[in-house]
Amino acid sequence: MTDLAKPSGPTRAFYGLALAALIGFIAYVGRGVIIPVVVAGFLSFFIFTLKQSIKRGPLIGRYLPDWLCFLFAFAIIGLVFLFIVDVVRDNVGVLVAKSGEYESRLRDLSGEAIAFLHRLAILPQDFMGGLDELRRQALGAVRPLIAQTGQALRAVTANFVTIALYTVFMLVERGRIFKKISMLSTDAQERRAVDETITDIGAMVREYVTIKTLINLTVAGISFVIMRLVGVEFAGFWALLIFLLNYIPIVGSISAIASITLFVLVQPEGGGLQTALLTLALLAGAEQLMSSIVEPRLMGRSLNLSPLVILLSLSVWGSLWGFAGALLAVPMTVTMMIILTQFKSSRPIAILMSDSGKVAPIKHLKES
Repeated sequence: MTDLAKPSGPTRAFYGLALAALIGFIAYVGRGVIIPVVVAGFLSFFIFTLKQSIKRGPLIGRYLPDWLCFLFAFAIIGLVFLFIVDVVRDNVGVLVAKSGEYESRLRDLSGEAIAFLHRLAILPQDFMGGLDELRRQALGAVRPLIAQTGQALRAVTANFVTIALYTVFMLVERGRIFKKISMLSTDAQERRAVDETITDIGAMVREYVTIKTLINLTVAGISFVIMRLVGVEFAGFWALLIFLLNYIPIVGSISAIASITLFVLVQPEGGGLQTALLTLALLAGAEQLMSSIVEPRLMGRSLNLSPLVILLSLSVWGSLWGFAGALLAVPMTVTMMIILTQFKSSRPIAILMSDSGKVAPIKHLKES
């Protein structure tokens, strides 16, 4: 190809923006189909990793055939998902039904706080007017927010059969898809390079998704015990929310802990300011212990995403897919960055997406 035939920098940028716009349009229009596929993709990573662990297990693990290991792994994931469905079914309906009671108590407490500030007369009247308006807007958003969260969780559980079918077919087709991809090249060395690249990318993504999930489960479990001891209502639902929102760095854990603290503050029985502050301190301490000490040691900063990239991905995928998009945004962005690091042509984009500028080395033999 001559230099005249090569696209210029602005042309490549235009093609890239056009492709991104097309992908965004398809993701928005087809979100009802694509979201279960993406969830199934991450579930297939879990199941394959769990299958490998069962295969390497002591005693009879190494003697079990692959199909039986897959069956055990799928059964374990299915039982976990059914447990989540049970928690959602038992808690969300009751929480939405009682949202009016909590909203009324929040209205009374916030009104008393505003009246107390008025009596002190230490803040300007314009500022107090702004506080009153903010209070009205916040109170108006409480019930819709609870309802939307419940609807999003119920939507995920309602797609259980669809997600399970997608996951099964992904696992069945996994080997054949990779084999067909490597067959696109006629050169034996290029085929080996493609095979090594796919294997390395899959291993890195599985490591991230698996470790992040284990950390989130640990945080959710500790938080559940704390909330039961403190006396927080719907502890199972809040623990599930912590597990899900911890996939969202920076804002996820803050949103979860703030929501629980506010709920405890307005909780009719066993709530109040002291209980809310105790809950805040214990939950924040558990989250910081895991995110600041345990997670960096296990993951080795494998996330390594720029905070700006995280916020942009949350904004983009949240706008396209709502609550589900916000949950999946960072895992998808991390997966994308891991893939981009393994090719010379896309490696600069991965470096720009990273926090430190240091990304994983290219592990395949040859640029494919």
